[in-house]
Amino acid sequence: MIEFHKVTKSFQQASTPIKDLSFSIKQGEFVYLVGPSGSGKTSLFKLLTREWLATSGTIRVGNYRLERMRANQLYLLRRKIGIINQSDLFLPNRTVYENLAYCLSALEIPRNEQDYRIKEVLVDVGMEDYQKYYPHEVSVGQSKKIAIARAVITKPPIIIADEPTANLDTKSAVEMMRLFYRINQRDTTMIVSMHDSTMVNTVRNRVIELKNGQIVRDAQEGGYSEFSDPKDVYVW
Repeated sequence: MIEFHKVTKSFQQASTPIKDLSFSIKQGEFVYLVGPSGSGKTSLFKLLTREWLATSGTIRVGNYRLERMRANQLYLLRRKIGIINQSDLFLPNRTVYENLAYCLSALEIPRNEQDYRIKEVLVDVGMEDYQKYYPHEVSVGQSKKIAIARAVITKPPIIIADEPTANLDTKSAVEMMRLFYRINQRDTTMIVSMHDSTMVNTVRNRVIELKNGQIVRDAQEGGYSEFSDPKDVYVW
């Protein structure tokens, strides 16, 4: 369960990115965040991961009240959340296998289990033949699959993805959304910010629309906008 209750984030020298935001997300839901640039989507993610501390209001992730967590406890929260950013940042001098192993080593996962998990997750995203490749040797679409593998390899109950289709062609975007759908079927909560109206209209799920840091629409199986073009879909 994720719950925001009257959450506001403000800065002295800048506009308020989040204003009096309230919503809840059940475990296993798939939710799109939509809205124009500057509407608060990335800000919401920063609050959810406690990169930012809310100015007021309460945020709950599972049993954690984020405003009450000390700095030395934040690793417990972040182990519950897999993150897929707009830009896929990897250790450039390490192979795909070594980048994934690095994540598991940080959690002190035994070496024999690391090997099993890495191979399992690379098969899952269709990148099992690229273990020995370096990040600069794979395409943008392949890089995104590796980023997905990295996000799920620790088996977190929540995945957040910030504009994951931004730099992908249509074929790669559709493949990525199929992966997200499979991950969600394992009772993993998916929260995906998205500018791709066609994708949102094709793969219907809950839509939370933000504008100026506030929710203006919360629709089950919604489209990208309130009055979406029925022709604005992919051939799935």
